[in-house]
Amino acid sequence: MRTFITRFRRESSYHEFKVYVIQSSTLKRFLVMEIIVGTLAYHAAFYLCHNALLAGAGSWAGTEGLKRLPLAVKRMVSF
Repeated sequence: MRTFITRFRRESSYHEFKVYVIQSSTLKRFLVMEIIVGTLAYHAAFYLCHNALLAGAGSWAGTEGLKRLPLAVKRMVSF
């Protein structure tokens, strides 16, 4: 634990200026996937089951499924 504390103090004593660059395509993809698709999936799930808790879970599952869809397709095509 002592080495962790001294290492943390040593690294935080430097005065560094960090710049994080986010590409606009990444930001657009995030907005479309999380906000628009998530909202559409929530309303569709809420219409089908009439339960807000299940609709929230369905919205989460829908957006996560769409994020992982290109990887699944690539795996299926490679076999």
